Amino acid sequence: MQYWLISSPWYGVIFWVILYISDYYLTIYSARGFREIGHFQFEGSMELTPQFQNDVDNLRPVSRRHILILFITSFMIFALWWMTHISYLVEWTYPLFLGIFLLLEVAVHFRHLRNIAIIREIRKNGGVEGKITYKQWFSYRNSANELYITGTFFLLVALLTYSLFFFGGALACYGTALRHALWSKKAKTKTVV
Repeated sequence: MQYWLISSPWYGVIFWVILYISDYYLTIYSARGFREIGHFQFEGSMELTPQFQNDVDNLRPVSRRHILILFITSFMIFALWWMTHISYLVEWTYPLFLGIFLLLEVAVHFRHLRNIAIIREIRKNGGVEGKITYKQWFSYRNSANELYITGTFFLLVALLTYSLFFFGGALACYGTALRHALWSKKAKTKTVV
Protein backbone atom coordinates (compact mmCIF):
# COMPACT_ATOMS: atom_id res chain seq x y z
CA MET A 1 0.00 0.00 0.00
CA GLN A 2 2.86 2.38 0.78
CA TYR A 3 4.09 2.20 -2.82
CA TRP A 4 0.63 2.95 -4.14
CA LEU A 5 0.29 5.93 -1.76
CA ILE A 6 3.58 7.46 -2.88
CA SER A 7 3.06 6.93 -6.62
CA SER A 8 1.02 10.15 -6.93
CA PRO A 9 0.59 13.17 -4.67
CA TRP A 10 -3.17 13.01 -5.07
CA TYR A 11 -3.58 9.80 -3.06
CA GLY A 12 -1.90 11.30 -0.01
CA VAL A 13 -3.74 14.60 -0.35
CA ILE A 14 -7.13 12.89 -0.78
CA PHE A 15 -6.60 10.65 2.25
CA TRP A 16 -5.35 13.63 4.25
CA VAL A 17 -8.41 15.74 3.38
CA ILE A 18 -10.78 12.91 4.29
CA LEU A 19 -9.04 12.18 7.60
CA TYR A 20 -8.57 15.82 8.58
CA ILE A 21 -12.18 16.82 7.86
CA SER A 22 -13.63 13.71 9.50
CA ASP A 23 -11.41 14.35 12.57
CA TYR A 24 -13.07 17.74 13.07
CA TYR A 25 -16.62 16.47 12.54
CA LEU A 26 -16.14 13.43 14.75
CA THR A 27 -14.82 15.75 17.46
CA ILE A 28 -17.96 17.91 17.16
CA TYR A 29 -20.13 14.78 17.21
CA SER A 30 -18.41 13.51 20.37
CA ALA A 31 -18.56 16.90 22.10
CA ARG A 32 -22.28 17.16 21.38
CA GLY A 33 -22.85 13.55 22.43
CA PHE A 34 -21.01 13.90 25.74
CA ARG A 35 -23.04 17.05 26.49
CA GLU A 36 -26.32 15.31 25.68
CA ILE A 37 -25.74 12.23 27.81
CA GLY A 38 -24.52 14.50 30.63
CA HIS A 39 -22.37 11.99 32.54
CA PHE A 40 -19.00 13.26 31.33
CA GLN A 41 -17.59 16.69 31.97
CA PHE A 42 -14.21 18.00 30.89
CA GLU A 43 -12.26 20.62 32.76
CA GLY A 44 -11.29 23.28 30.25
CA SER A 45 -12.34 21.65 26.99
CA MET A 46 -12.92 18.20 25.56
CA GLU A 47 -10.73 19.26 22.61
CA LEU A 48 -7.06 18.81 23.39
CA THR A 49 -5.60 21.03 20.66
CA PRO A 50 -5.68 24.60 22.05
CA GLN A 51 -6.27 26.37 18.71
CA PHE A 52 -9.50 24.40 18.11
CA GLN A 53 -10.92 24.45 21.65
CA ASN A 54 -13.13 27.50 21.12
CA ASP A 55 -14.61 26.11 17.89
CA VAL A 56 -15.32 22.70 19.45
CA ASP A 57 -16.69 24.15 22.70
CA ASN A 58 -19.13 26.23 20.64
CA LEU A 59 -19.92 23.24 18.36
CA ARG A 60 -19.14 25.30 15.26
CA PRO A 61 -19.88 23.22 12.15
CA VAL A 62 -17.21 25.12 10.21
CA SER A 63 -13.91 26.35 11.58
CA ARG A 64 -11.99 28.91 9.54
CA ARG A 65 -8.75 27.95 11.26
CA HIS A 66 -9.36 24.28 10.47
CA ILE A 67 -9.98 25.06 6.79
CA LEU A 68 -6.86 27.25 6.59
CA ILE A 69 -4.69 24.53 8.16
CA LEU A 70 -6.27 21.96 5.81
CA PHE A 71 -5.22 24.00 2.75
CA ILE A 72 -1.71 24.64 4.08
CA THR A 73 -1.07 21.00 5.01
CA SER A 74 -2.55 19.70 1.74
CA PHE A 75 -0.21 22.00 -0.16
CA MET A 76 2.69 20.77 1.99
CA ILE A 77 1.93 17.14 1.12
CA PHE A 78 1.76 17.97 -2.58
CA ALA A 79 4.97 20.03 -2.39
CA LEU A 80 6.82 17.27 -0.54
CA TRP A 81 5.83 14.74 -3.18
CA TRP A 82 6.93 17.08 -5.94
CA MET A 83 10.28 17.85 -4.27
CA THR A 84 11.08 14.18 -3.73
CA HIS A 85 10.12 13.17 -7.28
CA ILE A 86 11.31 16.16 -9.29
CA SER A 87 14.20 17.62 -7.36
CA TYR A 88 17.17 16.11 -5.58
CA LEU A 89 15.52 15.81 -2.17
CA VAL A 90 16.04 12.33 -0.78
CA GLU A 91 13.19 10.09 -1.96
CA TRP A 92 12.53 8.51 1.46
CA THR A 93 11.28 11.82 2.89
CA TYR A 94 7.84 11.67 1.27
CA PRO A 95 6.69 8.31 2.72
CA LEU A 96 8.09 9.32 6.11
CA PHE A 97 6.22 12.63 6.15
CA LEU A 98 3.07 11.12 4.67
CA GLY A 99 3.08 8.63 7.55
CA ILE A 100 3.49 11.54 9.97
CA PHE A 101 0.44 13.27 8.52
CA LEU A 102 -1.87 10.31 7.89
CA LEU A 103 -1.12 7.88 10.71
CA LEU A 104 -1.40 10.45 13.48
CA GLU A 105 -4.91 11.10 12.17
CA VAL A 106 -5.58 7.35 12.15
CA ALA A 107 -4.56 7.22 15.83
CA VAL A 108 -6.89 10.11 16.60
CA HIS A 109 -9.71 8.36 14.72
CA PHE A 110 -9.30 5.31 17.00
CA ARG A 111 -10.09 7.64 19.91
CA HIS A 112 -13.09 9.08 18.09
CA LEU A 113 -14.45 5.61 17.37
CA ARG A 114 -14.07 4.68 21.05
CA ASN A 115 -15.90 7.86 22.12
CA ILE A 116 -18.71 7.24 19.64
CA ALA A 117 -19.10 3.66 20.90
CA ILE A 118 -19.28 4.92 24.52
CA ILE A 119 -21.85 7.61 23.64
CA ARG A 120 -24.04 5.20 21.66
CA GLU A 121 -23.90 2.50 24.34
CA ILE A 122 -24.89 4.95 27.09
CA ARG A 123 -27.72 6.37 24.97
CA LYS A 124 -29.01 2.88 24.21
CA ASN A 125 -28.41 0.96 27.44
CA GLY A 126 -27.23 3.37 30.11
CA GLY A 127 -24.51 1.79 32.20
CA VAL A 128 -23.13 4.97 33.74
CA GLU A 129 -24.48 6.71 36.80
CA GLY A 130 -23.49 10.04 38.23
CA LYS A 131 -21.01 12.43 36.73
CA ILE A 132 -17.42 11.85 35.71
CA THR A 133 -15.21 14.91 35.55
CA TYR A 134 -11.98 14.68 33.60
CA LYS A 135 -9.39 17.07 34.96
CA GLN A 136 -7.49 18.75 32.15
CA TRP A 137 -4.18 17.21 33.20
CA PHE A 138 -5.79 13.74 33.19
CA SER A 139 -7.20 14.21 29.69
CA TYR A 140 -3.74 15.12 28.39
CA ARG A 141 -2.09 12.26 30.31
CA ASN A 142 -4.65 9.77 29.00
CA SER A 143 -4.09 11.01 25.45
CA ALA A 144 -0.32 10.71 25.86
CA ASN A 145 -0.65 7.12 27.05
CA GLU A 146 -2.90 6.16 24.13
CA LEU A 147 -0.53 7.77 21.64
CA TYR A 148 2.53 6.07 23.15
CA ILE A 149 0.76 2.72 22.75
CA THR A 150 -0.36 3.42 19.18
CA GLY A 151 3.09 4.79 18.31
CA THR A 152 4.67 1.59 19.60
CA PHE A 153 2.33 -0.45 17.43
CA PHE A 154 3.26 1.66 14.38
CA LEU A 155 6.95 1.28 15.25
CA LEU A 156 6.64 -2.51 15.42
CA VAL A 157 4.90 -2.55 12.04
CA ALA A 158 7.64 -0.27 10.65
CA LEU A 159 10.38 -2.58 11.92
CA LEU A 160 8.67 -5.73 10.65
CA THR A 161 7.92 -4.30 7.20
CA TYR A 162 10.83 -1.85 6.81
CA SER A 163 8.21 0.85 6.25
CA LEU A 164 9.15 4.52 6.46
CA PHE A 165 5.44 5.30 6.26
CA PHE A 166 4.76 3.50 9.56
CA PHE A 167 7.98 4.88 11.07
CA GLY A 168 6.64 8.37 10.32
CA GLY A 169 3.38 7.44 12.06
CA ALA A 170 5.34 6.24 15.09
CA LEU A 171 7.32 9.50 15.20
CA ALA A 172 4.13 11.56 14.98
CA CYS A 173 2.45 9.60 17.76
CA TYR A 174 5.51 9.78 20.03
CA GLY A 175 5.96 13.50 19.37
CA THR A 176 2.32 14.32 20.09
CA ALA A 177 2.33 12.03 23.13
CA LEU A 178 5.35 13.84 24.51
CA ARG A 179 3.68 17.22 23.94
CA HIS A 180 0.50 16.02 25.70
CA ALA A 181 2.56 14.62 28.59
CA LEU A 182 4.22 18.02 29.00
CA TRP A 183 0.86 19.81 28.83
CA SER A 184 -0.44 17.35 31.44
CA LYS A 185 2.41 18.18 33.78
CA LYS A 186 1.86 21.91 33.25
CA ALA A 187 -1.91 21.64 33.83
CA LYS A 188 -1.36 19.54 36.96
CA THR A 189 1.02 22.09 38.49
CA LYS A 190 -1.58 24.82 37.83
CA THR A 191 -4.22 22.91 39.81
CA VAL A 192 -1.83 22.29 42.72
CA VAL A 193 -0.85 25.95 43.10
